[in-house]
Amino acid sequence: MFHWDKFFAGPFVRRESGGASLYGGSRNGVRLLMLSLDAITVIEDEYYSPAHAPSLGRAYDALVERWMEGAHDRETALRLLFLIWYGSAEPSPFTGLRDVNRIRVGDLFQRLGGEFSTDPEVLFVVSVMCRVAPWALGDEEYWKGVGEKFAGRLEERSAEGLGRQTFNRRGSYGHYFANRWQSYIDSRA
Repeated sequence: MFHWDKFFAGPFVRRESGGASLYGGSRNGVRLLMLSLDAITVIEDEYYSPAHAPSLGRAYDALVERWMEGAHDRETALRLLFLIWYGSAEPSPFTGLRDVNRIRVGDLFQRLGGEFSTDPEVLFVVSVMCRVAPWALGDEEYWKGVGEKFAGRLEERSAEGLGRQTFNRRGSYGHYFANRWQSYIDSRA
């Protein structure tokens, strides 16, 4: 069960000029709330609870709102890219993800460095997505090629600085890639 009261105190409130605020802007005269990444993680964690609530659609909506309000940070881009991919690859009744094409994959990919990225985490997660379901990102042949480039670049860089802990407390993105990281390490042993 989702509890909205958790979002109006503590780490879930965005701080501005010493005061607490969830205000993220306005659209058509309506004030909008922009949830923190911590708050969005709480929503996503419902998906991994014993009840397995299909909560990822609500998390996606909150991340889209962040992006639309100008929060083009790396974490928001990574998590949006993952949810778009996951929502295209998995059945929506299972995940709660519907209409995951409100943000362009290309925009997120470019924010993360595009084809020239050298960020080990980006190389790892994009190569996994491209290996598992490249079609879920768009043109299958293009994404297969990106995945191969990124896997090669990741090997060259020896996945420096990455570990299972890299994905701790990062919502469904973190849960998924922590498990994939372990598989990656096991395959190299």
